[in-house]
Amino acid sequence: MKFSIITCTYNSEEYLQQNINSVKNQTFRDFEHVFIDGFSTDGTVKMIKKYRQEFPDKVKFFQFPAKGIGNAMNKGINKSLGKYIIHLHSDDSFFDNNVLENVSNFITKKNNPDWIYGKAKFININTKNFRIIPHRKIYQKTYFWLLLLTNYIPHQTVFLKKSVFEKYGLFNQKYKNSMDYELWIRLTSKKINALFIDLVICNFSVRKNSQSSIGKYNNEHIDIYNTYIKNYFILKFLIFLYILNQKRSLFH
Repeated sequence: MKFSIITCTYNSEEYLQQNINSVKNQTFRDFEHVFIDGFSTDGTVKMIKKYRQEFPDKVKFFQFPAKGIGNAMNKGINKSLGKYIIHLHSDDSFFDNNVLENVSNFITKKNNPDWIYGKAKFININTKNFRIIPHRKIYQKTYFWLLLLTNYIPHQTVFLKKSVFEKYGLFNQKYKNSMDYELWIRLTSKKINALFIDLVICNFSVRKNSQSSIGKYNNEHIDIYNTYIKNYFILKFLIFLYILNQKRSLFH
């Protein structure tokens, strides 16, 4: 199997159908859709079970006690069989029906890279305004030092080999918001760099308290800096730049 699409759910009835429709309408069919649910109490489970009845060979459903999004994402990796894994949250969706086909062709053309990432359409659910990220050409390559300045890789656009997770570790669950950022830093620090595909992969919903909302990551980012940067002066400079970036949007 080429792709495993992991969707973590918890009381996601309001917006899950768009996620499901965007997956089941893909023109490329060599995938599985893995759901990790935190014992939802609304209609989420009913929706997933209906979807599984329609596609029993593609849809997997597991329930575990809710222990944070990082834990759920890791549970999905462990339950997946695909060569490449993508995490598509319950309130996000593929940009169009050809995403997996285009990604598959790109991966084949590039001789099966360890991981790739593309663009996300960030949509403010209240104002309907949107922007495409990453938006600068410099962000179309993975550089360890550039990633230290800003996280320009939306994890809903990342296709990463399961073998890479197995070799270099899963998401660090001590981070509630920055588990993906820490993984990008970990991989690029070991020269495991990604290829960029110039393609909008997903619609990324930004809403208050959503699984995809952008939170305050300051403490987690600084902890990541302390983990990977041992030079005191460089560390202090990076922290200064990071805090300045939050105020002035230097690298956003």
